Amino acid sequence: MSKLTHTDIIDLLDGNISELSDLESNTDSVGEIDELLDNFDENEIFELLDYNDIENVNYFPEVDVPGWFTIEKKNMKWEQKPFTPPKINLNEIEQSDCPDEIQSPLYYFSKYFDDSDFENMSFFTNLYGVQKNTNNFKPTNTQEMKEFVAIHLMMGVLKFPRIRMYWENNTRIHIIANTMNRNRFFSIRSHFHVINNMDIPTNNHDKFIKVRPLYDRIKKACLKLRTEKYLSVDEQIVPFKGHLSVKQYIRGKPNPWGIKIFLLCGQSGIVYNILLYQGFMPEVSEESRKIFGLGGAVVLYLSDHLQCNRHYLTMDNFFTSINLMYTLQKKEIYATGTIRANRFCNPPFVSDKIMKNLGRGTTFEISSNVPDINIGLVKWYDNKPIYLCSNIVTSGEVDKVKRWDRKKKEYVYIERPEIVRHYNKTMGGVDKHDQLVSFYRCFIKSKKWTLRMVSHAFDMAVSNSWLEYVEDAKKLKVPKKEIMDLLNFRMRLAEELIYVGKTVNPPSKKKGRPTNTPSPVAKKKLYSETQKMMLVDSRPTTSVQHDSINHLPNYDGRKESTRCKNTGCKGRTHVYCNKCNVHLCFTSKSNCFSVFHVK
Repeated sequence: MSKLTHTDIIDLLDGNISELSDLESNTDSVGEIDELLDNFDENEIFELLDYNDIENVNYFPEVDVPGWFTIEKKNMKWEQKPFTPPKINLNEIEQSDCPDEIQSPLYYFSKYFDDSDFENMSFFTNLYGVQKNTNNFKPTNTQEMKEFVAIHLMMGVLKFPRIRMYWENNTRIHIIANTMNRNRFFSIRSHFHVINNMDIPTNNHDKFIKVRPLYDRIKKACLKLRTEKYLSVDEQIVPFKGHLSVKQYIRGKPNPWGIKIFLLCGQSGIVYNILLYQGFMPEVSEESRKIFGLGGAVVLYLSDHLQCNRHYLTMDNFFTSINLMYTLQKKEIYATGTIRANRFCNPPFVSDKIMKNLGRGTTFEISSNVPDINIGLVKWYDNKPIYLCSNIVTSGEVDKVKRWDRKKKEYVYIERPEIVRHYNKTMGGVDKHDQLVSFYRCFIKSKKWTLRMVSHAFDMAVSNSWLEYVEDAKKLKVPKKEIMDLLNFRMRLAEELIYVGKTVNPPSKKKGRPTNTPSPVAKKKLYSETQKMMLVDSRPTTSVQHDSINHLPNYDGRKESTRCKNTGCKGRTHVYCNKCNVHLCFTSKSNCFSVFHVK
């Protein structure tokens, strides 16, 4: 049996739950990975220097990594004294640009995937169809690719247990079935590509190269956003249980099996940076991994674009080490995180037994005793000991929180240091974004990990777009009842992807062979009901209404006329718009049809 190297051990680390409130549950105190970490020795990572005189020790040896700082473990000293907070004069965060009026969902989504991106998707999908030599594959185009994505967004909201149900007679969804027939949908999905497979090099180390363009595109858009003051770094899991070498298992997650993604998020849940985990990550240099371990390198990589002296960064214990906290201090990024004590040079905390005897809410605080390093550590005892570290605050202003006492079977109030309150307040950005994605996740029942990652990319883009929309709506003081929730935003976006700029009307007749062929009587009845449903007026989105493409009048053939839907008009008419599906006056005296479609 071969011995694991330190790099192998770091690669095995899977992180823990970030919410401190979850620590009240009955969990194992120490697992196999905890034991590995307890025996982990940072001295073996760095070159040990032999100093005879401690006063002449160079605490900060030079390392060939620009802007990163390290200290040898043997030179780190701790003292049982209160932490002295630094004098902070944070610069104000620049406000993001706000449009003059609230924009459509498609406007925000286009920041992440615009027409050129959909054009590339259609090109590589067609290319794969040629390479595979599929006889019955008809080349797709940009508009059809938008419709393909829109259908997936709708499926994420409706969540039918089987995809074929969207086209079946009893459960037919007209906007989906009329946009694309079932066989065409499955044909595009089986051929969907975003790169040329022939361009993959033989020595390729990027395990996500087949979906890399999508995530690079999202990352490029995220890096352009103005960051918030409070940020957090944590992992996100894309649910997947199939065969994949980088598949992870993280205990405590809603979906413990899947593909890990590291995110840098604001307190609102907006994503500002992305890093796909694949063991060896080309974005993080090998030197960085040796010095900080994988977690520290991830944090610095994700936060590298942050401007100094403006941000508070909160981290999970998987990321935190003494050298990382020191580097963040030098970069003037004020950080707080839960830690593993052994990675902080075994600080002299009191034992768990003593703190348990003192009762819940007991806090023990120490601080660094090394020149130019101002780091404070706190051990707080709730149902179990919790270790935290910060370069900005420790005990601070103590408040009281309500906790359930299992022995007394009643709620009790215990003291909570400021560092815990700060952590709980600012750590949930990644969890909030993960929650938004999970609400209406695209339904993909496939063994292909690429399809899972593709659908997840679109889900992330929609969630970020909605959060930007809400932020702009609040700045423009839009009434709360007029702000779309995520569900309405997603459905409106799907509708705009289908209809905005479309030059061909949705087909009135269903294409493709149904699963169960109805009788002639049932078929006639179904067609009659379908026609009635299609003529039910439903106001289109503003983007569709004003796109000036393919708005043609038609006659409904009804006995009774229908009320005109143009604002302020009280007339009745038989004329309706083929694309918007609303009735509008179209006479010599009143041309509401033209007025309605002009912005």
